Amino acid sequence: MTQKLVIAVCTAQRPKMLQACLSSLDKLIRPDGTELAIVVVENDPEPYFSGQTAEDTKARYSLPVFFYHERRKGIPFARNLALEAALEQDPDWIALIDDDERAEPDWIAKLLSACAEHKAEVANGPVRRIYEKPAPHWWKSQLLKPRPTGTVITEAPTNNVLLSARIVGKDGLGLRFDERLTFGSEDIDFFRRTHAAGAKMIWVDDAFVEEDIPASRVTTGRLLSRMHMAATSGAFNIVLREGRWKAALHFIPKSFRRMFFGSLATLVGFVMKPVARKRGEKLFYYGLIRLMKGSGNLRGLLGRAHNYYDVIDGH
Repeated sequence: MTQKLVIAVCTAQRPKMLQACLSSLDKLIRPDGTELAIVVVENDPEPYFSGQTAEDTKARYSLPVFFYHERRKGIPFARNLALEAALEQDPDWIALIDDDERAEPDWIAKLLSACAEHKAEVANGPVRRIYEKPAPHWWKSQLLKPRPTGTVITEAPTNNVLLSARIVGKDGLGLRFDERLTFGSEDIDFFRRTHAAGAKMIWVDDAFVEEDIPASRVTTGRLLSRMHMAATSGAFNIVLREGRWKAALHFIPKSFRRMFFGSLATLVGFVMKPVARKRGEKLFYYGLIRLMKGSGNLRGLLGRAHNYYDVIDGH
């Protein structure tokens, strides 16, 4: 019996990266009895892939590619349109990948196989990050954490994930991304709710995708802004799920601890830098990160949006 799998990609102002992503998807090993298709949602007021440009792009690939346009600015709007577009193809499975990533040829085969073996409805795999420029020495890069395939997980990002269409289908759970989370954490929130609804979610340790990290994304300003955004969206997520009062009881003491010790570390690191530059800088920026997290938590409690994703890294 043939099963259908649709791969959804959201993109904005990165046509070169998207083309590389689509090229990698077109080279996927196609599991026996599995039909593949791709939907692309462009989240921009004026789409790049329209008219003849879209037709020329489609003609390059052996897989069917369908382009959609989401004018409203915000990741959850684009992701929800991607789910709707995928469902139009009447799929059994939907995979999500970012536009700045490239899939390994066996990516889908590994995810599908793991779901079948472990009777899971969601499979999340690792991202191998390729840096155009090394991150600063004080930055703790996101390292891959190997876990056995089949390990049960309770949350997942959307940068490398496969899910049963039942989770989003109108005859199933009918889940969607929360469109109030326009500045981050919408994917973590979605899969936390998926887990809470009873869907089995697993880790697949050898289903790799590669992500390109442009030099602009590892500047000091962008790294600190990312920490601030993550703390803001994390706190706002708790406000939405558990209420402002409960979130305040958790985050206000945590925020002030972070800001107090962050200020202290920043001051000590600044004093140390002239005599022990590397250690001083590491402590200085550790303190700044704590300050970003603390102030971000407070910002999230107030429900104030963050503009991190207004800046596009890459092309």
